[in-house]
Amino acid sequence: MALLVQEYPTDYRLAYLLGTAYSETGAPDKALSFLDKIPVTSDQFTLARIRIGMILRKQQQANAAIDSLRKAIQQKNDSPGLYAYLASLYEEGKRFPEAEEILREGLRIIPGSVDLHYSFGVFFEKTNRFEESISAMRTVLKLDPDHADALNFIGYMYADRGIHLDEAEGMIKRALQLKPGSGYITDSLGWLYFRKNRLDEAIRYLKEASETQPEDAAILEHLGDAYARAGQVREALEAYGKANKFNPESELLKKKIEDLRGGN
Repeated sequence: MALLVQEYPTDYRLAYLLGTAYSETGAPDKALSFLDKIPVTSDQFTLARIRIGMILRKQQQANAAIDSLRKAIQQKNDSPGLYAYLASLYEEGKRFPEAEEILREGLRIIPGSVDLHYSFGVFFEKTNRFEESISAMRTVLKLDPDHADALNFIGYMYADRGIHLDEAEGMIKRALQLKPGSGYITDSLGWLYFRKNRLDEAIRYLKEASETQPEDAAILEHLGDAYARAGQVREALEAYGKANKFNPESELLKKKIEDLRGGN
């Protein structure tokens, strides 16, 4: 493929594919050499700049990744993906004011971006701003009523707080229709039924979700909670044990296991 890029130097899709292949096979310098060649006029520019950021981040060069994304935004300020990925880098570094600032900057320039409103909703949730997160997700749904992830987000947030459960059920079921087989949305539905104390249904959906996402500690913990409430101690301990394997730092999870063992 490298020879093809030399033969067709303006085929930037080829350059992007080659850069991606090198980045995924442990040759970051070669990857960067191809990705850097992709100009702002190419449809591959945004993807290439995000891939460069990912490579630099993996090399523990977070500041260089941030600088690269900032430069890319100066070159192309109408690409939602650039703002969203830069915000995620700031979030990862606990630089939350800068993450919020870059998302707001993106929305000033691209106010109708579904992706940026969604990113803002997730950001607000991470920074414990519940009402603002719901408001951002409702904006997403105004722009795209069939946005499965936004439907699931609101439904799960409501279920987790035990509020607006009927509305949450409708939203999660709609999300699952749009994304059938999604382990995360199936988990949301199971968790909602747990909150409604409909334990047979909760266990059914949470078990299905855990089979789809077998290494997700949160889903396994949800399943353990449902089994525990249903009095199925052995099954609860099994689910909690699997969750603990993937999230060994959770003190709450350890306490749940200890409490169950102490009661038997």
